[in-house]
Amino acid sequence: MLLSVLGILFPVFAMLALGAWLRHTGFLSEAFAAGLNKLVFYGALPCLLVDSISRSDPTAGSGRASLALALGTVGIAVVAWILAVPMGVSRASRPSFCQSVFRSNNAYVGLPVMALAFAGRDFYAEGMALAMLTLAPCLLLYNGMAVVVLTRPDESAPPLRRLGRVLLGILRNPLILACLSGLALLALRLRLGVSPADWAASPNPLLKTIRLFGTMATPGSLVALGATLTPDRLRASIADAHKAALLKLVVCPLLGVAVCAALGLPPLHRFIVLCYLACPSAVASYVMAEAMGGDARLAGSAVALTTVYSALSLAAVLLLALPA
Repeated sequence: MLLSVLGILFPVFAMLALGAWLRHTGFLSEAFAAGLNKLVFYGALPCLLVDSISRSDPTAGSGRASLALALGTVGIAVVAWILAVPMGVSRASRPSFCQSVFRSNNAYVGLPVMALAFAGRDFYAEGMALAMLTLAPCLLLYNGMAVVVLTRPDESAPPLRRLGRVLLGILRNPLILACLSGLALLALRLRLGVSPADWAASPNPLLKTIRLFGTMATPGSLVALGATLTPDRLRASIADAHKAALLKLVVCPLLGVAVCAALGLPPLHRFIVLCYLACPSAVASYVMAEAMGGDARLAGSAVALTTVYSALSLAAVLLLALPA
C-alpha cells in the first residue's frame, strides 16, 4: 500500500520539483512562470472544469460530499480567525492567515492526486465526476469567503455598494464562471438525452477544443505551482506560515473526519472530501492577498510551506481513506 501511495504522489511532486528547478535555473523566468500560471488559471483549468462537469453523471450524489467540504471549510476558517491572534499572528495579518488556512489548492493539487489515485480502478469515471461535482459549488464558497475576509471595511460606502463589490469579485472568478458554464452544458446535454459517453465522443469542434485545452491543466498547473516555490517565499513570514500549515494540514483534515462521520458519508465520498481538505493553501490566496492589500508575504510563504508539507497530509489520506 505504501508503494502505491508513493506511486500516486511521486508524479505530482516530481512535476512540482521540475517547476521549482526550472525557475531556479532561470529556464523559466519570473515573467514566464507568472504567464504560465495565468494561462492555466484563466484557460486550461476552466476548460477542464467545463468538460468534466458537462459530461458528468448528476446522479452521483455529490450533495452530501459538497456539504461536508463546505462545513469543513467554514469550520476551519472560524478556528483560524479565532486562534490567529492568540497564536501570535498580528491583527493586520489575520485576514491573509485565515484565507491561507481555509482556501485549499484543490484544482492544482487535489484533482491531479485523485486522478492518479483512481487511475486503473473500476470507479475512475464515477470518482472523477463526483470529485468535480463536489468541488463546483464550493468554488463559490471559497471565493466568496476570501473576498469577504480580505475586503477592508469601507464605512463611507452604502451597504448595498459594499455587497455589490463582494458579489462582483466572486462572479469575476474564471473557475466559478467555468463551473456555471459546465452546469449549463450539463443541463443542455440532459435535455437532449445525450449520454456521457456520446458527449465525450462528440465531433463538435468547440467541445474538442475545450477538451484538448483542458488536458494541459494538470501538468501546467503543477509546473506553475512549483515555479512559485522560491527560497524567498519559503523564508518569508516563516513562523506564521508554519502556524497556518499546522491548522491547514493537520487540524483541517481532522475536522473533516468528524464532519464526514457525522454525515455518514460512504468511503469514496469521504476520501474525496478529505483529499480536498488535506491539500495545501491555494496559489490564489497569495494572488488575492496581494491584489486586495493583505499580507502577501505571509500568504506566499504559506502556499510554499504547505505545498511541501502536503506530501505528508495527502499520504496519510491515501493510506487511511482511499477505497479499495
